[in-house]
Formats: sequence, structure tokens, C-alpha cells
Amino acid sequence: MIGVLSCFLSLLSTFGVYQSDAKDVISPDALLTTRVGGLENTHSVANIVPVTGQTFQSALHVVIGADAAETNATQLTLQNTAPVRKGDVLLASFSLRGVSSNGKVPAQAMFLFERTVSPWTKSVSQGASASKNAAVWKRITLPFTSAEDYAPGEVMASLRFAFGMQTVEVGGLTVVNYGKARTIESLQALAIEQNRLGSVHVAIQREEFHQTIQGFGGDFCQPRYGSKEPMDLVGRYTLEHLTVAHARIGIPLNNWTPTKGVYNDDGQAHAALLQMQEMKKHGIPFVGSIWEGPQWMLGGRPEQMGRKLPTENVQDCIEAIAQFLVTARDKYSAEPAYISFNEADYGVNFLFTSADIANFIRRAGPRLRELNLKTKFLVGDTTGGMPFVKYARPLLEDKEIASYLGPLAFHCWDVLGVSDAVYIGIAELGREFHKPVWCTEAGHDSALWEAPNPWGTWDNAIRTALAYEKTLRLSGAEIMDYWTYQDNYPIVDPKSGEPYPVFEVIRQMADALPPGCRIVSVGNEQEDDLRVLASVGPKPGRFSALLINQIGIGKVTLSGLPPAIGISITTRTAEGKSIQMTGSVDASGHITIQMPARSVVTMHTAN
Repeated sequence: MIGVLSCFLSLLSTFGVYQSDAKDVISPDALLTTRVGGLENTHSVANIVPVTGQTFQSALHVVIGADAAETNATQLTLQNTAPVRKGDVLLASFSLRGVSSNGKVPAQAMFLFERTVSPWTKSVSQGASASKNAAVWKRITLPFTSAEDYAPGEVMASLRFAFGMQTVEVGGLTVVNYGKARTIESLQALAIEQNRLGSVHVAIQREEFHQTIQGFGGDFCQPRYGSKEPMDLVGRYTLEHLTVAHARIGIPLNNWTPTKGVYNDDGQAHAALLQMQEMKKHGIPFVGSIWEGPQWMLGGRPEQMGRKLPTENVQDCIEAIAQFLVTARDKYSAEPAYISFNEADYGVNFLFTSADIANFIRRAGPRLRELNLKTKFLVGDTTGGMPFVKYARPLLEDKEIASYLGPLAFHCWDVLGVSDAVYIGIAELGREFHKPVWCTEAGHDSALWEAPNPWGTWDNAIRTALAYEKTLRLSGAEIMDYWTYQDNYPIVDPKSGEPYPVFEVIRQMADALPPGCRIVSVGNEQEDDLRVLASVGPKPGRFSALLINQIGIGKVTLSGLPPAIGISITTRTAEGKSIQMTGSVDASGHITIQMPARSVVTMHTAN
């Protein structure tokens, strides 16, 4: 029997893509001869096991025995043995199978192609799930382009395994370099031809309610990065062409208070205040977040990460924030509802432990009240979902600061690379403390800026949709703020103003999931490859769904819909096509739709 990899390479050869001069980037036996790192971190074991019925005879078998804070706590790293040039098109392939320790969830792994030393530049970072049948091998193929030039030993293929307690097996790992003779799009097209979705049934459970969506919004942070103008071309286009339901604005504290006790409403600080005023005029709720502090207050070098606020400067920092908020309220009629320190768990750029930020709020809260400010603090605003619960719980359990706390806030950069349990834990924490959950930086890869011109690609668009779907489905998030609605991870071309595919997909999702709709449960028999999110409302009888097909063509039958209604369907594909059509739900509440390869489909009742 011809294995999946042989079939794939045969197909490449048929289409003239597979060439004899294509080079292996890692040693063919590296998977089976390299020690897995960090086994002790997760009480794990790794060994080699025999395999039958595949093109490979042995596989790496890893048992993760404990949870870990980071997915790279246990990982395999394989250095390149052949040089790679920037822009080279590569194809990573491996087979995966396994299951979680409770036997209920498919095993997970993550593949990365990254520099071997800091700053760990990544060419690809892709999570992968095994088949729901733990005995079946699932072939993963990942086309990507190299972000940099690498001599042998300067880049590595990494497999991360610390996705909770699980057993995972990997076999037949290859990384092949096709140079610049082929495009990544051609490899993607051939890969999905080998992996079709087929026919899938999805059961909508319209009476099983979850969170109510407040809406899709974005970050407006260019003044934080030095701009003296409140809006650039991207920001203006976004406000004019999207329904912006929420905004997060950067507070440039370093420009606001360049010296102790001096507060300057000019430059970047003035631009941020004008942004708040603009949002107020548009009726858009907004929050403020602090990245950088002035050197007299925070010390260190400008934009240096991980700096702790000296104890003797805490009250000065509180006063600087308070005076900014007073100015926003009294001069611009635009007091933010909530504020935060951006990613303080990691130190971007203020570093606070949970205890530190609790003590800060304990002192800041009364001062804001004394000035009749209504602004409260977001809880967390963390780098990702993985660190959120551990970081936020001590704040929520501190009764002294409870009256100064607002919604739970996190960033979803890690969502496609962590287990479902991580994001389910966020929803559980929100329910436990009766707090709404917000995603204040939405995106799929915090290192995407390192890739060669990724903003206008379909891969960026579909992975953004995947990040939104998983975050909304699991975490209970009510708000999604995309990073950013300005020229940083832009959604429109910052020079021409032409919308990128990611813009169209965000608008498509926002139209399908309007403010006031409620997320409902979905039974999805092929969740590995087809992602589905469904909602009802806000109007009586309204139903909507988001479907994301990660692989080849197929058809999906949805059941549990309101019977005998008209449905509007929007489909976007990797080829740049946008298809608008209507359909009808039959008397039993079923509708069948066609799913093009690597497509994003939204549907909602026609009324």
C-alpha cells in the first residue's frame, strides 16, 4: 500500500513540482535519534515504537505526564543540515496520532521552523491535532516560506508536545526545500487536493446558550508607537468601512509625563487623547492600555521589556495615570471605562506579578475615586490564554480591590497552539467570578511581522478566522479587539488603502455575529478540519453560523436550524473569490452547503 507521503510526492511529481534537486533540510533519521528536551518538566517519557502499515517503520512515542505553563516545556528540536535562503519555499510533513490522558480529546502538537537562538524568528508556527480515532494516523503537510537566510545549524524544526496530559506519536517527519522554483500557493493547492473534507454533519443546539457577543473591535495604538497623528490611513478606513464595536487605545505615558510631576498634552499623548475623543463621538466604547513608561519612572532603556516599577515611584505612576484620565474626561469628554498595563505578566513593558499589580490597584483605586473618575482596571490583559488564569485568579480573590476591577482581559496569540482546556479555563474563571471576558488583542501569531509580507495573504486571513472561532467558542469572550485597526498588522494596504483578505473576513464575521447575538453549542463530527461557531439573535428567529474549512472541498449538512427559512450565505476562498448566494432550510431544519477548499463561510437568516 502506498503511504500518504508517497502519494503526495507522487502527485507533486505529476504536476512537475517535485524535483530531484529538492533538498532535505533536516537529517532523515533525526526524529528517531534526537532526544526530546524537557521531559522532566512534564514528568514525561519518550521512546521509539514500531509501526506497521505506513511508509515509516518507527515513530516517536511521547507520554506527557503533567500540565505545563508553556507548550515548549517538552519539545523536540532538530537543527538544519542544509542551508536555507530567505524566501525559499519549504514543505514540512509528518504523521500524527494519539489521545489525551482521559481518552476524550485528540492529541495535539505544534510544528515550528525557527531560528536556533534569540529572537527565535519563526517562518511557520502551526498547531496540529490528531484524528479523533486514536489508532488512525493523520498526515500533516505544512507549506511555508523561510523568513531568513540560514547556514547549517542556524534554524530548527521544532515539535512541541506540552498540551496537557496526553500520549502522542509522530512519524515520517520531513522538511523539504524547493527553493524559489515553486510558489507556496502551488504547494498549498496540491496539499489540499490530497486531503478533502468530504461530507460532514453539524448539529446546531439552539437552546444551549453561552455568552452574548458585544461585538468586534480593534486596537488603535499608533500614538503609543510614536505617531503624533491620531489616525493613519488604515485607521480611517477601518472606522469608515467596519462596524467598530469596541476600541483599545495605547496610553503613551512616556510622552505624557517626560519628567516627574510634568504632564504634557502634546505629541503622542495628544494624539491618543484625540483617539479617545474620536471614539466617544462615534459612540464606540473604549479602554486604555499602557506599554511604555518614562525613564525617570521605569528606568532602563526605552522600550526595554521586563522592567519593574520601583517602589518609590509607584505613587508618581498612579498620579500620572490619574492626571491623564482627568484630562481625557475634562478636556476631551472621553474618560476610558477601563485601563490596564499591557501584557504585564511578561513585562511589555512594565512587569508586574499578580501580587504587584494587586498592590498597585489597591493604591490607585482610591486615588481615582477621590478624583471622581469612573475608570476601573481590566483584569489581566495578559500575553495569551495560557498564563491568564494563574495570573488573574489572585486578583479576583483579593476582596480589597474587587470594586476596582472590570472585565477579564487576555490576548489570544497562543490560541491555535494550546489545548482547548486552556481557553475553557478562561470561561470557567469568568463564570466563577461573574465577570465578562474580553479578548483585547486578537490575532494568530505575535511573530507574524517577521514573515515576508504576510498581511495580504489568504493564510493570514483564514488563520485569523480560526483564532476568532476558537477564542469565541471556548473562552466565553464577548469582545474581540483585532491587533490592530491601524498600520500594525494592517488589515488594509497602508499605502493604497485597498482592503486585504483579512479585512474582508473580519467584516464577514462581524456581519454574521452582530452585537447582541448569543453563542450556542455545536455538535461537529469533524472538528479537526472544519471549525463551526453558531449563534442566535439578537432579533427573534435570527440564526447565524461561521464555518472554516482548513482542507479540501466538501459539503456540510447543518441540522437544528429554524425550519423553512431563507439563508444568506457568503463564501470567501483562497483564490480571492467572494460568493454570495441564498439557500433554504427544509421543513426538518436541515440545510446542505458546499465548502470550497480553505474557505471561510458565513450564513445567517435572510430577514
